[in-house]
Amino acid sequence: MAVDLFKSTDPPADSLIGRTLDGRYEVTGRLGEGGVGVVYRARQVHLRREVAIKVLHKDAAAIPEWRRRFEREARALSALAHPNVVSVTDSGIDNGVPFLVMELLQGKTLADLIKEGPLPLWRALDIARQLLRGLGFAHGKGIVHRDLKPANVFLQELPDSDDHVRLLDFGMVKFLEKSDGETAAETLTRAGIVFGTPAYLSPEQAKGGPADARTDVYAAGCVLFQLLSGRRPFVEETYEGVVMAHLSQPVPLLAKVRPSLAAAPLFQKVIEKAMAKKPASRFKDAEAMLDALEAVIAKVPASALKAGRRRPTPRPLRVVAPRPRFWRRAMIGVVFTLGIAVVGLGAYLWPDGAKHVEVTARPPAKKPPPPIAKVTPPPALPPPAPLPPPKAAPPVEPPKAAPPAEPPKVALAPPAPPAPPPKTEPPPSPPVEARTPVEDEGPAERPEPPDLPKQPKARARNPWKEAVPSAIRPIRDRINRGAHMTQKGLRPLYDFAHQNPNDPRPWLLLGRAYAQVDWYSDAVERYVRAYRVDSSSRGDPQMLADLLKAAAHPTAGRAGARAVRDIYGAEAIPALEKEMKRRAAEKPASARLAQLRELLPH
Repeated sequence: MAVDLFKSTDPPADSLIGRTLDGRYEVTGRLGEGGVGVVYRARQVHLRREVAIKVLHKDAAAIPEWRRRFEREARALSALAHPNVVSVTDSGIDNGVPFLVMELLQGKTLADLIKEGPLPLWRALDIARQLLRGLGFAHGKGIVHRDLKPANVFLQELPDSDDHVRLLDFGMVKFLEKSDGETAAETLTRAGIVFGTPAYLSPEQAKGGPADARTDVYAAGCVLFQLLSGRRPFVEETYEGVVMAHLSQPVPLLAKVRPSLAAAPLFQKVIEKAMAKKPASRFKDAEAMLDALEAVIAKVPASALKAGRRRPTPRPLRVVAPRPRFWRRAMIGVVFTLGIAVVGLGAYLWPDGAKHVEVTARPPAKKPPPPIAKVTPPPALPPPAPLPPPKAAPPVEPPKAAPPAEPPKVALAPPAPPAPPPKTEPPPSPPVEARTPVEDEGPAERPEPPDLPKQPKARARNPWKEAVPSAIRPIRDRINRGAHMTQKGLRPLYDFAHQNPNDPRPWLLLGRAYAQVDWYSDAVERYVRAYRVDSSSRGDPQMLADLLKAAAHPTAGRAGARAVRDIYGAEAIPALEKEMKRRAAEKPASARLAQLRELLPH
């Protein structure tokens, strides 16, 4: 049975219930409480839509410079538009109360599902794949979750699936960190907030160190172990015991915890690398972990993956507010029936009504035609014609050569037809010429980048291994850290590009900056300019990856595909096949990448 995101636990009194935040969101109930705040059910006043609002703890708002960081991080979270991540649609601070607006989902958490017992292998791997896809997308945006656990993995109920994964609470712990070096654990303890379960805590988090993408990889390894085995990696009685186990004990063997899992040794290597004690020994991010997991799944026998799998029974789509539709149809039927009854009753009571109307309407219509007929054909003109019988006039006509004079006049009459030709020439030609270029440009040539140079390509090299000019070095460092650049901040790159026309690096940085904010059409154009300046610049470590993302984009797809074909050709095949494999679940993007693969040499 579908349930809300959290079970309703309304306290006797809550000052926020009944309040309208920012004049737009009316809080109607309390859904639950987490480590960083409280979740409420709310109603968006203007759109009349149900949403979930997470209100962060008030203690966090007292941290210096916290408001500015909250606004910056909220904008970053709103950019996480991915099928496996819960969307943050709005944010704000109302009278010192910071809040985030999210989707209101139906389903249950992964923590609730695991309590029901061990999952079949196919179901556990399906959930793990979706989890890593959403996590990898966030890592690509430079955003770290920091608190990944089954309670933050929501399984949404859809008409064709019960296990559509949506990741919750991305980056929430970061809201409570101070900027002066205080660790997350110290800040949370000082604020009087429970730091959460240590079962998925990485060794560096347990020591109070900084968190990055590899911290999420460690937690994902713990979740994968629990999905495959049915229990947590380290089970101790005390908080301190679990933390010490993460710091010193090796990863338990899947084969011992779940002997019935025949493919346990294959997945053991992935889990051990993800849960390595040193961050440098783990996968660099969730995308790398997903690639390793897919490689292992390919080695598992098909019979093991299908064991216990049942064909999903399609459920009918849930109809919202069916009663109004029923009554609307019923009222239409009643009105139609009454209309027919009124017409029949009128025909019964006044059977001659229609005939009376026809009789009165026809006479006035007949009277006007006769006078017009009498006036137009005047027969009185023919009688005067008998005057010609005196044939004196005919002999006079031949000498005057009236008949011969008439033929030349008839011959002069044809010049009238030549008049149409000038009319026909202007109309057809201009409209055809005006429409044809627009129709041809749109689908075929307009979205494509400028023609690339025909000369042989230079050997690919990484242009960033050379000394970077001081004018663009700070901008490069900011872009590499994932900072979103404004047009004003990118202006020095354009100035440097015009002053140094033989250096492709400013154009490479511009392409990378636009790709980070998903402006792929602009990114493709800048990368193409870099290639035109120096064809060896295709060795840039980020250029091919961004062009492949552009090739899968619905708007910039054609421009990106042509750039990949013309700049890389066969060199792009390994990276393209890897991207196709990673996006196999995204049907539109996968189809565009498959079309690009057909364009490249086989």
